[in-house]
Amino acid sequence: MSEEKARTSDVVKMWFLFLYFIILTVERVISLIDVFMGDFSKYDALDWYMTALTLFAIFGAYIFMITRCELFVKRYNNGKTAASPVVSQKNFGRLSIAAGILLLGGMVHTNGTIPPIQFASYGMILVSMAIHTAQQVKAHGGALMKWLSFAYIVAFSMAIPVVYHSAIELSWLFIPLECVVSAGLVILFTSMLKNFYEGDGEYSFSFLAFLIMVIGDAAVVILRWSEEINFFVLIFASLAAVLWIIGKVLKVKKAK
Repeated sequence: MSEEKARTSDVVKMWFLFLYFIILTVERVISLIDVFMGDFSKYDALDWYMTALTLFAIFGAYIFMITRCELFVKRYNNGKTAASPVVSQKNFGRLSIAAGILLLGGMVHTNGTIPPIQFASYGMILVSMAIHTAQQVKAHGGALMKWLSFAYIVAFSMAIPVVYHSAIELSWLFIPLECVVSAGLVILFTSMLKNFYEGDGEYSFSFLAFLIMVIGDAAVVILRWSEEINFFVLIFASLAAVLWIIGKVLKVKKAK
């Protein structure tokens, strides 16, 4: 891939990441407006947790992005300085951290949540990831492992449970558990995304992260089974498990 094409691809995948920030921020702000226009007397501790987390996620993401992400670098050509929107892998990694911070607030079902808009924002990250994968395949080969890594990280991200209210008998246990599992898996996904952008597109298929996902998702799905079966999390956790096994087997074969 020529330098010019690589630079163009970097700009495109950067803008798709920006679209994620823009779309999800708009949706979260709409939700917060709905929350603060509602009847406070009807809100419980979970409502205030989700509201506080959403506020932290929005402010935290943009403060981190502004203070830690150098979005443009300068090129010097014949003694002249020109702004060139080329983003290094390190800066993509930092953008990934900001994306993960914002995602913390996107994984809670506050009043006024608009799921289709949220899915549209997440889709922007997936497109950016796909562009990065295609770049790395073009530059380094290894298409099977790189696209398998892409698929696994996507499935893992989709297996993160959204925090909801629940009226089950064990809600006193379920609600804190789903908060911890959701936030914990967002943090793990953020780490994966950072390493994905800073590396060559291949994932190591960590056993620990996989085990945490399996145990956390299983606990959340099983505890709420009598009230509602979370087929979305169940399907993507199962898909992630299959992809992890395949990826691990291929990694072992490659190492021999």
